[in-house]
Amino acid sequence: MSVTVGKGRSAITIDGPITEDLEEELNRLLGPVLDALRAKADHILAEDIGEKWPVKSGKAKRAWTTRLRVQRDSSVVEVILVNPLKYTRYIKSTKVGTTKDATRIRSPLVTNVRKPARAALKELKVELPALLALAIENEVLDG
Repeated sequence: MSVTVGKGRSAITIDGPITEDLEEELNRLLGPVLDALRAKADHILAEDIGEKWPVKSGKAKRAWTTRLRVQRDSSVVEVILVNPLKYTRYIKSTKVGTTKDATRIRSPLVTNVRKPARAALKELKVELPALLALAIENEVLDG
């Protein structure tokens, strides 16, 4: 597991012993919130990427993983899906349209990653306030 701080080209990826310390501290502060985020990300990895990825034998399917990301200069902590293989975004699959001969090029990056992630985010927006309140309550009472 690695922790990424920042966004885009200015991101810093932290690996090694400091990663475990940082992740342990974040788990202590945001335990149930991070658990819910990881559960949704793991579900997308298993169900949407693992079972529906169009290239069944490729490295791109196996390269997907999750990463904990902390946004600099804000209080945003995310669990993101990443694939280090650059060509993953260029993989296309076909989807048969409504007519017999119609096909449409679709990107599995959109179909199997972005759309399920956006749907999971909608669900989490309902659940996260209660989980965050629980995490804060636990920190205040335990701390």
